[in-house]
Amino acid sequence: MKQTNIDHSIKADVLIIGGGFAGLWAAVSAKEHVENVVVVDKGPADWGGLGTASGGDFQCVQDTTVEAALDDVVYYYDGLCEQTLIKNILEQSYERFQHYERLGVKFERDENGKLKAIPQRNLQHMKMLLIRPYGIGGPSMRDALVRELNRLGVKRIFRVQITEILKNEAGETAGAVGFHTQSGETFMFEAPSIVLATGNGGWRPSYITMANSTGEGGWLAYKAGADLANNEFMNIWIQPVVFSWEGQTGLLPLGARLVNKDGEDFMKKYYSEKFGSNTDTTYNSRGMAFEARAGRAPFYFDTTTMTEENAKLMEPVRGWAKINYDRLIKEHGLKFFNGKTRWMPQINWHCGGPATNLDYETNVPGLYVTCRGRAFDPGVYMGGWALCTTAVTGYIAGANAAKRTLDKKHKAVNTSMASEYLKEAMAPVGRKGIDTKDLIREAQEIVFPADVCLIKSDAALKKALKRVEYARELETQMTASDPRDLCKYYEAKTMLMRSELFVSSSLMRTETRAGHYREDYPERNNTDWLAWIYVHKGADNQPVFSKVRVPVEEYPIKPYRYYMDNFTFPKK
Repeated sequence: MKQTNIDHSIKADVLIIGGGFAGLWAAVSAKEHVENVVVVDKGPADWGGLGTASGGDFQCVQDTTVEAALDDVVYYYDGLCEQTLIKNILEQSYERFQHYERLGVKFERDENGKLKAIPQRNLQHMKMLLIRPYGIGGPSMRDALVRELNRLGVKRIFRVQITEILKNEAGETAGAVGFHTQSGETFMFEAPSIVLATGNGGWRPSYITMANSTGEGGWLAYKAGADLANNEFMNIWIQPVVFSWEGQTGLLPLGARLVNKDGEDFMKKYYSEKFGSNTDTTYNSRGMAFEARAGRAPFYFDTTTMTEENAKLMEPVRGWAKINYDRLIKEHGLKFFNGKTRWMPQINWHCGGPATNLDYETNVPGLYVTCRGRAFDPGVYMGGWALCTTAVTGYIAGANAAKRTLDKKHKAVNTSMASEYLKEAMAPVGRKGIDTKDLIREAQEIVFPADVCLIKSDAALKKALKRVEYARELETQMTASDPRDLCKYYEAKTMLMRSELFVSSSLMRTETRAGHYREDYPERNNTDWLAWIYVHKGADNQPVFSKVRVPVEEYPIKPYRYYMDNFTFPKK
């Protein structure tokens, strides 16, 4: 297998790394400004990333004001909100919704043509729109975007793992290198502007999240010198124990609830008598952790409290969700909308990613980042928000990357340097060492304990950091058997980087806010911690952390209410 030769050299005006919804939207907008747009993805042809597995529900501002919606987000994020950036997303959300409709995507409307909107997390103005027919939302969005890329003539390259961002002598992006995950053929891309659209990071803990990105875009940006933020936050979802289900963000507002082993709607103890489980998934997971500690596990998702009309609204009618639903009934006798099923907390994704300006450009000139790959959620999530932000931020980043290219002259990539990067990238194949799965398991077990990811404590985080040191030793011994395994090798390295940054940042933030809960610091501390934690790779390859305060004096909304104040969790 070739290790130093460059088998394929490809030039692009804009290179988009990642073929999920954010990357596809970036390609649509970039193509409006430049001719040669290339999308490269490590997955199969036009699979659409994690968006394809989504329900397809979408948030946009359509029956309220941008100002009111922004106020909801600042409240929900406990003040840790980039208000100018979020405002821009909200302002453009309805335009992207209309764009989806023009591409043929259908949404639920009543007999008068009014869109069906479900409020999220007991927020007044943030609502998600239901896609139709229910059960094929993600695939229908993907198909619509792929049809549009075909019409526009956007070039896509699949099964290629990118391993390095190339920069010129001025420190600007110049291209990237990678390899084909089946053949091992090597690729060099020349592009003055690059959009990272590789999604959020994650640790792939079970069946429901196996399609999740491990977030190599953040790893690539970190190696290239970009600042990363929000690493102390992760999103913890709730899932059935023995099967997959999409749609809790609609089910809970429509009457479903969570109960403990005694049949108690336990979140009423921690949230409120009125709202119960109809809240953010990380808060529900935190409640489960405290209930388990008190001996009141296991937990059940109860749909018997839903009206027949609401149950029918959320019943899948096509797609993988319908297949799953039919099998539950026929093979297991389980009627999801007429009973209780066992559910559990589960890590879903890591919120850390590159920080950017309002154009979605990082501190590395020419390197742009979109949606969940770009850090802006502090560990809490609203249904439909991801599909809104993939569309809006992808569209903005793609256009800005293209406009930058128009102002820049193509500079030839240093082929010798690219060849050396490829030689280094392919070196693990065939050498002796430990299997990739050993490091993946170690990276998972660093963050999986409840006192590390959910109800954090100083002692547990320091213990986890010690385990990071051990995992770093394992990393030097890791090998890959073939190009497919080499792809897992880089996923494992990314998982370990994210484990380290999550633990270190969690240890640094000595307060509780949004998705970050310190049992030993259960109060919010605006004086010291209305701030983001940034990290970059130091000269000695060690992470260097800094605090960047939230410039509230420049923002239209001065934080005056906090979502976390609705909860009363036990204090140590």
